[in-house]
Amino acid sequence: MGDRNMNENPTEAVSQESKVSLFGMTIDPLRLDGAAERVLQWATDDSSQECRYVVTPNVDHAVMYQHHDGLRGAYSEASMVVADGAPLVAAARMLGKTIPERVAGSDLAPRVLEMANKAHQSNSAKPLRLFLLGAGPGVAERAAAEVSRRWPGVEPVGVYCPPMGFEHDEQENQRILAAIEEAQPDVLMIGLGAPKQELWIHQHRHAVRA
Repeated sequence: MGDRNMNENPTEAVSQESKVSLFGMTIDPLRLDGAAERVLQWATDDSSQECRYVVTPNVDHAVMYQHHDGLRGAYSEASMVVADGAPLVAAARMLGKTIPERVAGSDLAPRVLEMANKAHQSNSAKPLRLFLLGAGPGVAERAAAEVSRRWPGVEPVGVYCPPMGFEHDEQENQRILAAIEEAQPDVLMIGLGAPKQELWIHQHRHAVRA
């Protein structure tokens, strides 16, 4: 993910020192719009081939994080960690730390698409190229059709519904990576459930150009 022509807003730049440590996780204290803007900046940066991925922990994930080495590894390499859960926001405040608001993944994804659509309509920015990975048979296709209907400035360029147990099948993983590579998306949205989606993108981050 990255920035074709947009410069990062310094007011949204979060230094390592300003990040919030909570239950062992390091969380970016961003509001929804700031998080979405950052994703779009990454997604439209032609100069970067690096895969930047986002994780959105809720309370269940925070509990899982305490004893799941793989999940901790995935979180440590994530480019953005935002709190998907009001209890996490409340816990931070009780500890005297500031997380300004809940940023749910289910809110962040459509906000990114909405902002991309507005940019396309207002300044003729290129359509945002989107790949959807996950969900059951037919679900991703219906989601792609809905994206095209709601946000004409977003172009679904690929969908893939992997079979059960795909994460243990090297050939299937290579098919997924090849489909993503062929589609050349700006943004890859993954809906595989936690912790599978975090573990998968962490394992394959060097092979994903999105």
